[in-house]
Amino acid sequence: MKRFMVSIIQYDVTADPYANITHLEKLFAVAGGRCSRFVVLPELFGVGFNYDLYSEMSDHNMEMLKYLQGVARKYGFYLIAGSVAFKTGTQNDQYVNRSYLISPEGGVMGHYDKMHIFFQNQEDQHFIAGTKAPVFRTSYAPIGIQICFDIRFPETIRDMVRQGMKILFVPAQFPHPRKEHWINLLKTRAIENQIYVIGANRIGSVNEDVSYFGHSVIIDPYGDTLANGYEKEGVISEYVDMDFLEAYRKSFPVLKWL
Repeated sequence: MKRFMVSIIQYDVTADPYANITHLEKLFAVAGGRCSRFVVLPELFGVGFNYDLYSEMSDHNMEMLKYLQGVARKYGFYLIAGSVAFKTGTQNDQYVNRSYLISPEGGVMGHYDKMHIFFQNQEDQHFIAGTKAPVFRTSYAPIGIQICFDIRFPETIRDMVRQGMKILFVPAQFPHPRKEHWINLLKTRAIENQIYVIGANRIGSVNEDVSYFGHSVIIDPYGDTLANGYEKEGVISEYVDMDFLEAYRKSFPVLKWL
C-alpha cells in the first residue's frame, strides 16, 4: 500500500498516568476507526516532566508497554509510543527519554532514546542522552523517530535519510513561546530531506510559566502542511503517499548529492 493514513493524538498530559491512559483509550478508538496505519503520541505521554513520579512509574513501564502493545494489536496500526522515562540501571535516578515502536501485531520493533537533552526545565539533570538513531523498516515505509529538541539538529536526520528514512515522527512537548520555531523546524526538515514529517505536540498548561500550544502537524515532502491540530484536543489524521514522495524526489532530485 503506497497511500495510507497516519494519525497524531494531541491532548493535555497530566500528572495522573491512569487518567491519561483512560483518556487515551477514546482517542485510540478514533484513530483506529479511521483505519490509521501509524499513530503517534506526544513525548512523555504518561506523566510529562513530573520528575518526582519517575521512580514509581519506572516500575510500571513494562505494564504500560504491554497495554500499548495490546492497543496496537487491537486496531492493527504501528504505534510510535511517544516516550517514557526509562531507568538506565547505570546510576540511581538516571533515565533515558525512550520512544518505542510497536508493530500492528503487538511486537516491539525497537526503540529510540532522545539524543539531545534540553538544557531548560531541569531536563539535563534527569536524563542522559541516547547514542543511536535507527531507521525502522515497516511494511509501509522506512521510518525514524526524533524527540522534541532533536528537531533542531539536522545532521542526525540527514544521516537517517541516507539510511532510507521516508517518514519522520517527532513526539514532543514544545512550549510557548516557540510555536513558530516548531512549525518552521518541522517544515525545514521535510523540505531539505524530501520526507514526510509528523510532529506530535501536547496542549495544556503546567503552571503560569509553562504552557503548550499543540499545533501537531503532518507535513509533506514539499513542505506543505496537510493537517494541523491547532490548540484543540483530538486526533489529527491525513493520508501520506509514497508515490508522491518518489515522484517529487525524481522531479527535483536534490538528494543525489548526499
